[in-house]
Amino acid sequence: MLKERLLTALIAGSAALAGLWFLDTAGVAVLLGAVTLLAAFEWSALVRRGWAAGLAFTALTALLGAASLVLPLTVVLGAALAWWVWAAGEVFWLRDRTSPLWRHMPVQWLAGVLVLVPAWRGCLVLKAQDPAHPSLLIWLLVMVWTADSAAYFAGRALGRRRLAPLVSPGKTVEGAIAGLAGAAAVGGAGAWWLGLPGLGWAGGVALGVAVAAASVVGDLLESKAKRMAAVKDSGRWLPGHGGFLDRIDAMTAAVPVFVWTMRYLGVR
Repeated sequence: MLKERLLTALIAGSAALAGLWFLDTAGVAVLLGAVTLLAAFEWSALVRRGWAAGLAFTALTALLGAASLVLPLTVVLGAALAWWVWAAGEVFWLRDRTSPLWRHMPVQWLAGVLVLVPAWRGCLVLKAQDPAHPSLLIWLLVMVWTADSAAYFAGRALGRRRLAPLVSPGKTVEGAIAGLAGAAAVGGAGAWWLGLPGLGWAGGVALGVAVAAASVVGDLLESKAKRMAAVKDSGRWLPGHGGFLDRIDAMTAAVPVFVWTMRYLGVR
């Protein structure tokens, strides 16, 4: 299982990095758009809607994704950040208890849109800032991937205390701390290497911690969705990893936090 997981991560990660680096902004929009729409269909399945509703929600996500391109970025990011504050309450306060999110289709659909569309828009903003060398987008990906990998392996080796046992029993406090530390290291190193004005290495460390913390909320929210649906994975597309939503759950929360911080600090 671990070997399969690592092989899939290597292939998918390499393909993602190559696509983000070599494609132009329009190509990246199509590539990430395809992943987003597949994840949208998986989200609909997690909230227990049938094929027809899944196709309808996927079409709605595509429509609102296109609409997000003409909306002010501050509006898109503001809606996303407000949603993720709510989502943190879902996983750490309500835990496995139901809320209107899991009972009413309009709320389910709104939640799915806020999970997926701002992350897609944010990635395009980062790519468009420097289409030939999307260093900020690659830096963000490496931070999230490092946090995820560090949490996974440290949790397996050292994990004792459960982070959110009623939502995701496999995640541990020790793993989360390792993930924060890993992302902090990448954040500090990346800020120093890129020489970004307004963000020194210490700011990069803090940014890495914020990105990793957001990624944990994104991961746990999807874990709660899977628990409510009584399924292990959102799909079966990626051997050892499940579905596309399983792979981008951390990014859905991390991207708005990262892009908002870059805009707030005036970095590029």
